[in-house]
Amino acid sequence: MTAAISNILIVDDDPTIRLVIRVGLSRQGYGVIEADNGKRGVEAFVRHRPDLILLDVTMPEMNGFDVVRAIRAHNEGTWVPILMLTSAEDVQSIDEAFDAGATDFMTKPINPTLLSRRVRYVLGGAEREAVLRQARAEQESACRLARLGFWQLHRQSGAMRWSEDAPAVLGWREPLPDRVDHFIALVDAGQQTEVKNQLELSMNHHEGLDLEVRLVDGARHRILRMQGKPSADQDTMVGAFQDVTGLRALENQVLYLVEHDELTNLPKERLFLRLLQEQLDMGSGEDPWMVMVLDIDRLHRINDAFGHAAGDNVLRVFAQRLRQHAAPGTLLCRLEADTFGVAMAMEDSHEAYLSHLDKAHFINGKAVFVEFSAGAGIYPRDGSNAEDLLLLARQAQRKARLGSGTKLVFHQQGQVENKAMGILLETDLRLAQDKDEFFMVFQPQQELSSGRIVGVEALIRWQHSQRGVISPVEFIPLLEETGRIRHVGDWIIEQACRQAAAWRRQGVNLRMGINLSARQFEQEDLADRILACTERHGIPARCLELEITENIAMHSPEDTIVTLKRLREMGFNIAIDDFGTGYSSFGYLLKFPLNTLKIDKSFIENITEYRNSRAIIRSLTALSPIPST
Repeated sequence: MTAAISNILIVDDDPTIRLVIRVGLSRQGYGVIEADNGKRGVEAFVRHRPDLILLDVTMPEMNGFDVVRAIRAHNEGTWVPILMLTSAEDVQSIDEAFDAGATDFMTKPINPTLLSRRVRYVLGGAEREAVLRQARAEQESACRLARLGFWQLHRQSGAMRWSEDAPAVLGWREPLPDRVDHFIALVDAGQQTEVKNQLELSMNHHEGLDLEVRLVDGARHRILRMQGKPSADQDTMVGAFQDVTGLRALENQVLYLVEHDELTNLPKERLFLRLLQEQLDMGSGEDPWMVMVLDIDRLHRINDAFGHAAGDNVLRVFAQRLRQHAAPGTLLCRLEADTFGVAMAMEDSHEAYLSHLDKAHFINGKAVFVEFSAGAGIYPRDGSNAEDLLLLARQAQRKARLGSGTKLVFHQQGQVENKAMGILLETDLRLAQDKDEFFMVFQPQQELSSGRIVGVEALIRWQHSQRGVISPVEFIPLLEETGRIRHVGDWIIEQACRQAAAWRRQGVNLRMGINLSARQFEQEDLADRILACTERHGIPARCLELEITENIAMHSPEDTIVTLKRLREMGFNIAIDDFGTGYSSFGYLLKFPLNTLKIDKSFIENITEYRNSRAIIRSLTALSPIPST
């Protein structure tokens, strides 16, 4: 018990003593109840059920000893601690108080400091006793529920005897077998030989017996744990049995819960890996399998907007869709909070499978789309065991999450990520900015009609002290995962503005493109910080072109429009990169206040060969309301 929640009853006919005690205990955070004589003290106990009683010995109408006896007579008063208050010389009263049932005593005059400490120790002791009582009660209950009985087997005659309560313990409606051969006949057929041999071995070699036996009689079945040993004269084996049917069922249930997720009822990772490895081991080694990791993007937004119950329902529905549309033999699991694992034969269509998952969820009667990203590893191409394949799928999923709307990313050969190296790289990355290892490069943008360089795109690079220049493909995902992209993003904006200002002083006016990550774009003060940076370096906002991917723009398009409009009002140019790889709506394209639309290269690589590509480019060009800058 803690002082903040403990209530203490003071029973004393002296108001001065009650005042002193009340003030001292109230300052310690205890609740205080008072009674001015023994009779009212008993009534106050019945009414308030205090956690501790401070009780004077000498009082009118009913002395302290009678109060103790009266309280102990109540069922609820058996264990409440009672601290008697008596004079130091009154040894007889102290003995009588303990005989009546007091827990402890304290001598008068009362020292408030000592009293508060004594109260704390007495309450602590009472709490420990309560825990012990609960444990003892649970042990006694377990013994009653253990369903124990006794048996006896005569060696020469084969006669068996059971304790009188054995049929009730087992729930058998008829007498238990009176001969060992009749008993063995009730044993599960697959275990009969073993049980017979074990009984004979124990009897003939005078050894102890410890065996679990499965009894079957029609629809009834029981699992008995039988223990025994030969008697002193070796003619009889005596022992005890325990019905462990319920215990084994409970163990199976516990095992199920240990290996299955309670919310979605899907296997957990350990069981998933075991089943997958068994499946791979049973195969010929040539039948390809796909192991996928699917992650629901930004589920926390659902939790924040509609509550965790709504988020749990999204997880349940997503898991149900995984089950409902899975081909026979597909293995599923829930890996983490919003991440799932799928293992399926390559002959099954993963495109159709993923399309069934990409549907609206209904929250409070409204349709809400929840994006997800997926990564995959292929057996045996990418790995030969379940754990490696899952690791590769996780890595591919992280790349898919950082991509531009692609739903599924496959692991690429040669990109195996060493776990230890990844951790070390992340550690170095945290120090890179302080060690001034980042540097910028500027990719020129050429106007085809005139051939002039009209702008550049600011790109970050990392000069590692041991590994040299590290590709952004390796460290940008780590910046995203750790959240350091916000700090590094601010540094990029600062460097880009500084370089743009330097070029303008030299008479070179170029548009400076800056890529914004999803985490940066979610910051409410991002626009203000960028504007402050331009003002600090003395460059107009129109010099910057802020670039986001289509995936960021379409995740919450209405919110995106609001943010983009604010940035445009400040004077910044807006660009969307990799357009056409996701699921953008042309309607939203008309609403977005854009200056630049970067069409994904997949649409222009074969533009001279494919009519469809040319038609798409013409449509996007006609629909894009690109204002002049």
